[in-house]
Amino acid sequence: MMCKPLLAEDDSSFLQGFRVGGYTSVDLHVPRTEPTRLNWNELSMIVTWDKNTRIKFFGELDLEDPASYTHRQGLDFREAYINPERLYFDLNINENANLRLGRFLTPLGRWNQLHASPLVWTASRPLATTELFPSFTSGVQLFGNLPFSERSLDYQVYSATMNAQPESRGETEYKDARGARIALNNVFNFTDENAGLNTIGLNYSSYREEQPGGPKYRLLGLDFLLEFNRWELSGETYTRKAEHGRIGGSGSYLQSAFFIKSDWYWITRLESLHQPAAPNAERWVLGVTKRLKPNQLLKFEIVGGNGEYEDVPRGFATSFAMMY
Repeated sequence: MMCKPLLAEDDSSFLQGFRVGGYTSVDLHVPRTEPTRLNWNELSMIVTWDKNTRIKFFGELDLEDPASYTHRQGLDFREAYINPERLYFDLNINENANLRLGRFLTPLGRWNQLHASPLVWTASRPLATTELFPSFTSGVQLFGNLPFSERSLDYQVYSATMNAQPESRGETEYKDARGARIALNNVFNFTDENAGLNTIGLNYSSYREEQPGGPKYRLLGLDFLLEFNRWELSGETYTRKAEHGRIGGSGSYLQSAFFIKSDWYWITRLESLHQPAAPNAERWVLGVTKRLKPNQLLKFEIVGGNGEYEDVPRGFATSFAMMY
């Protein structure tokens, strides 16, 4: 009789550690050469567990492309598929080190780790962050933060332990991924409220295409974020080499966000992508973004330049993104 209430309290305490949320977005694309298309991009469910212990859990399950509409095809549900984006446990070793086990976003650059629609300024994603390296890794990651003086150093070291690396539909599949990222925070030693947002990161990774006899790549990258007064500047650049010194491709982007007023922001981006087996792309993006609420963004943009990619068509796009 005494044990039953105690057991109920333990169960209740365990369940109170769970949190459920997610995000979704809808885009309207008016491409230069293709029919106008309305896309429901994703419906994401995020489940976390944290009871202030050394162990934490994070899971994200996405229903990708649930629905689309064009004048020719009408309402279409056939492209929907389920993508297990993230599923991992974090173990806190000490105040400077943590161990992550499971499936996680490959820690390369900034955009790939913060790509959810409500967390980025534009409806379109830079091509360099989708075409050159694996978006996900299933394996182990050691990460943490090392403070020193008025700055700190973030580090992430990872290695795949499973060769099956399911990507989003249409993306190249890779295996044997391993690499590291280090990022120095407060590079310019600012003393205002933006001090922790001035970061420069260095990236290294090696991986092989999943197909039989697929090439092995080595990638080097640089990323940065600078936020000061009404400006946010960010960018990433990557170059990769295939085996025997062959060129493996390169890509980069430079983006600015300028606060206008009343939660309106002016967005500008320049980007490029060079790949041996695909046409080169030189793109520009101009747009405005309205922060309707802390968890809601409304975006308008025009994508120009050259190079055709189905996921990022040139033309006009508007998007609504929301976290819940």
